[in-house]
Amino acid sequence: MTIHDLSVFTMPDFHPRERVLYLSREIESSLDRAEMILADSDYIKAEIVSYFGISEERIGVAKLACGQEFHPRSARDTSSVLKTYDLEYHGYTLYAGTIEPRKNLSVLLEAYKRLPAHVRRQYPLVLAGYKGWNNADIMARLDLGQREGWVKYLGFVPNDDLPVLYAGARLFAFPSLYEGFGLPVLEAMASGVPVLTSKRSSLPEVGASAVLYTDPEDVDGMRNDLERGLFDDAWRETAITDGLSQAGRFSWKQCAEDTIAVYRATLDRST
Repeated sequence: MTIHDLSVFTMPDFHPRERVLYLSREIESSLDRAEMILADSDYIKAEIVSYFGISEERIGVAKLACGQEFHPRSARDTSSVLKTYDLEYHGYTLYAGTIEPRKNLSVLLEAYKRLPAHVRRQYPLVLAGYKGWNNADIMARLDLGQREGWVKYLGFVPNDDLPVLYAGARLFAFPSLYEGFGLPVLEAMASGVPVLTSKRSSLPEVGASAVLYTDPEDVDGMRNDLERGLFDDAWRETAITDGLSQAGRFSWKQCAEDTIAVYRATLDRST
C-alpha cells in the first residue's frame, strides 16, 4: 500500500469528519494486511513509524517528481496564456493548490495585505486551485482582496495553463502547514521561480537550501519574507539557480525504480 500522508490522524481538523472516519478506518485496515508500505517522503516514513510503531524495514520511500512541462519560459513563451488571465510576466506572486485551511491561506492573505499598497499593486497575489472544504473565511478574504485590486483568484486552472502560470510568476508562495510531499514547491523550482514556503512536514525535503523558509504562523515575519522574495535580487538569483538544481534531483525514473525496489522486497519477504 501507499500512504501519502497521515493528516487524517495527526491533524484531523484539516479534513471533513466523514473523510477522517473513512480514511482512518481504511488505512488501519490496510496496514494490517500490507506486507510493505510505500511513502512519498522520508518525513512520512518517520511519521508512520512514530504513529503506528511499524518497523522501518516494512516501509520504503519513493519520492515524487514533476513533469517536463514545468520549466523556465520567456516572456514571449508565456504571453498568450498570461494575457488570458490579465497577468504580466514576472508581475505577480503565485499560489497553486486547494483552497482550504491546511494550506494556511488566511495567514498568507493577511501577510500580503500588510505589504505596502504600491507593492501589492505592482505584484498582485494570484491564487490558482479548486475550492476545498471549510473555506468560507478564506473566500471572504479573497473576495475582499479582489475588490481592493491586489488579489486574483483564478479557480481551477487547466493543465496546459498551469506550467505557464508558474513560469511567469515572480515568486511562488506556499506556506502550507502540512504536506506529504509538497509537489507545487518542486514544480515552481523546476519552472525557474524563487520559492517561499514553510519549514514544516516534508517541505524541507523538497526545497532543501534552495528556498526561503517562513514561519507559517507569524504574519509579520511572512510579510517581511514576502518582501524579500520579491525584491532581494541577490537572493532571487541564487534561488533560481539552486532551485533548478534541486528540482533536477527528483525524477519519475527514480520514483519508478524506488517503487520497483519495494515490490521486489515485498516478494522476497513472502517467499
